[in-house]
Amino acid sequence: MTIAVADKLPGAPDSVGVKLKRAETAVARAKEAERQALAEAQTASERADAAKSVSEDGKRRVREATREGKQEVERRTQEARERFNRLIDQEREKAKQEVAERIERITAEVDAESEGARAEAERVAEHAQALIEDAHQQMAEARALAAEATAAAQEAADQAHAHARAVAEKAEAQTGSAERVVKDARRAESALADEAAGAVRAEQEQQIPARLNERTKAELVELAQPLQIEGASKMTKDELVRAVRSASRARQRS
Repeated sequence: MTIAVADKLPGAPDSVGVKLKRAETAVARAKEAERQALAEAQTASERADAAKSVSEDGKRRVREATREGKQEVERRTQEARERFNRLIDQEREKAKQEVAERIERITAEVDAESEGARAEAERVAEHAQALIEDAHQQMAEARALAAEATAAAQEAADQAHAHARAVAEKAEAQTGSAERVVKDARRAESALADEAAGAVRAEQEQQIPARLNERTKAELVELAQPLQIEGASKMTKDELVRAVRSASRARQRS
């Protein structure tokens, strides 16, 4: 019979050996329990350390992920900025090219318009020059006609002077009345004045007002006498020209 069986039998006396065995068994179980508890405690400690390590590793990974995320954001931002700058440069170059082409086109149009305007101006200038030359020719012809008219007027004036002198001489020779002689002389002077006015009128009709300037001062003084211009002999040539013209026009109006 074993100790365990003896211990379970009712009424069996407990021996010292049995009690010792029981004590040893209890100690062994306690040690085993303690060992298991220590093992569990070690496992728990290891798992706690592992959990701490996992936590720290997780925090590290989070920090690394955060840092890498920031770097990724910066990298992608920089790439986007570089792409944007490249796009700006491309658009700038494209705009410059388009502007240059437009300016070149406008410049060509302006040059063509300027050339056309220059050609038209030259054509008009040539036409104007031809008209000026024609006008000069007509002016020369008009001056020639005016010269002829002035010569005719001078001749008529000379004839009137001669006629007046002849009348005066004839009157004096025939011992006519002084009153008749004066009348005839005044008539001759009037005729001479008419001749002078006719010369001025012919000059005006030919539109060459400078023709009197070609007369000598003596001729102008002679023309001034029948026009009753006072102080003619003391006037300058220009003053005589103006006075003869003014008196002739006044005589024509009267």
